[in-house]
Amino acid sequence: MIKEEKVPFETIVFSGITFKVINRHEAHNIIGDLTDFNNQKIYNVFENTWRFPDYEENPIFLLAEEDVEMDLFEMDFSTEEHPNIFILGFIFKGNLTVAKLISSYDTDNSPALIVLGKTTTVNINLFGSVHYLGGGLQCDTLAGEYNHGELFVKGDLTAWLIYTDDMLFHFERFTDVQAIISASRPDVLICSNVQDTDGSVITVENYLPSTHKLSDIVDDAFLELSSYGNEILGNNYLDIFKEGLSILDYDKKEKYSYADFRNQFINMVEVLSENEELKENGKIVRHISGTTYLFIPFDYEGKKYSQISEEISNGFSIRMRALWCHEDEEIMLILEYLDEEGNPKYQWINDENAPGIELFCVKNAAIATFEMLTAGVVEEEEEDAETEYSDYDSSFSLEEFAIQFGNYKLPEDLVKLYEFEQEYGVETYSECFGLTINDDKTGIKTWSEEEEFYNSFIEFAGANGSGSSYAYWLIDKDLNNCPIVVFGDEGGVHVVAENTRKLIQLLTLDTEISVDFDYAYFYKDEEYYEESENKEEFQEWAKEQFGFNAIESNEEADEIVEQAKRKYKQKFNDFLVKFDIEISEEDDDE
Repeated sequence: MIKEEKVPFETIVFSGITFKVINRHEAHNIIGDLTDFNNQKIYNVFENTWRFPDYEENPIFLLAEEDVEMDLFEMDFSTEEHPNIFILGFIFKGNLTVAKLISSYDTDNSPALIVLGKTTTVNINLFGSVHYLGGGLQCDTLAGEYNHGELFVKGDLTAWLIYTDDMLFHFERFTDVQAIISASRPDVLICSNVQDTDGSVITVENYLPSTHKLSDIVDDAFLELSSYGNEILGNNYLDIFKEGLSILDYDKKEKYSYADFRNQFINMVEVLSENEELKENGKIVRHISGTTYLFIPFDYEGKKYSQISEEISNGFSIRMRALWCHEDEEIMLILEYLDEEGNPKYQWINDENAPGIELFCVKNAAIATFEMLTAGVVEEEEEDAETEYSDYDSSFSLEEFAIQFGNYKLPEDLVKLYEFEQEYGVETYSECFGLTINDDKTGIKTWSEEEEFYNSFIEFAGANGSGSSYAYWLIDKDLNNCPIVVFGDEGGVHVVAENTRKLIQLLTLDTEISVDFDYAYFYKDEEYYEESENKEEFQEWAKEQFGFNAIESNEEADEIVEQAKRKYKQKFNDFLVKFDIEISEEDDDE
């Protein structure tokens, strides 16, 4: 039985609105049965203590039972009048109308926004928690940032721009949406009604790729380039949001409405048709970071076609194709979701004049593919058209790799892993894993600038897709006797394996490690699992080299991590505390 928390007072004023103060039990009665689009409950305010901490003083929810209108709504955990409270979330039973901006508190953690009625604002910028808008959303720009956040919107969505940088958005339906832009991978999901094999209509969630580049619709003053060369929002766009102004450039209407797409596409086909690579190979293809860009001419039913396409793999299996029929002079646009054999499961198909944001995805893909195929030199990809490229640079010799180890001898097991990776490719055998060179210790120095600290580790591998890394903790002159820790990109540093061989065993599960402040763990979700290209070869290699079978369950991975923790965690925590590095309460209690 969970003890019911007391509230410090009955009401509180926040952003000029008087809210009722309720505890998590009362909040649970209101939001505990809210579900996502797979009919799974979204909130558990008792068990999800990362989102809804039970260790903070005076944890509360703020409840508005009637419709609310305000000028600016910036969520925070407390107020100047009541600095000792901790606001877990804001719950609006009615409609929420905000004149300028709705904004979360911080990318890492924020109070949750839960609106059961309709939400209306100019700009809405969310992150740091799971947010729920149950009665639809009307806005100019919706922006989300970082993978600590998630948003569910039920009902009608009206927006000029939906922009996400590594945050999942789930939508029931688009009523009037002009542009969807994901800064990197597809992070926007939309529900669609499709016909099942038995003829029944079922609702499925599908990822929707970007429909535009930011520069197609946003004022150039608010654009920046990320370290990967992607367009991202920047240059103080939040200041404009807070004033209730738009970052969009409506003079770019011809761009974001694809007014001249027909002429653009015909020109792209003509340019690519004269390419020397096409004449030599019969196609032009690039495989970059799990995405295939292709131009290929072909004949079908006596007619000549030219196809420009983009296919996103890495667990998404989305293909967008634009075809030009030379005889009919028609353009056909096709958006497809593929099954495990590469055959279409669901498909949208129409000509270039048809309405629908699904077809904007295809137009954007055609332009992006043309730019990729006509770019300058693309290093090394001509050698093997089937090779997928990774965020890790694996083009280093063993001698170059060894430099970061200084006077320490490379463990034989690590040398074997290096040789396997060189043969089969980085990130091709275990999800998001790759050996790296990190000789400047830049990442570790963010934890402590003290020389004794950062010289106690050697980073040697990328651990997941968001920037965590594996390192040896140097407690012995022989690296075979040194445990392996993971430095989390989002906070948290943990012992995960007793030695190199145990780490290799963990890698056979073929899923990236998750790292937060309290825990590091491996979790393979079978529903979304996508097998790495060379998983079987890696597992067979590990069996041959080390004599162990691949691990097949999360529980087996947990046991390997727990073995390392039992052996080294207390000693490691004592080491961290010496440098004033905070450890989790879970660690501190043991």
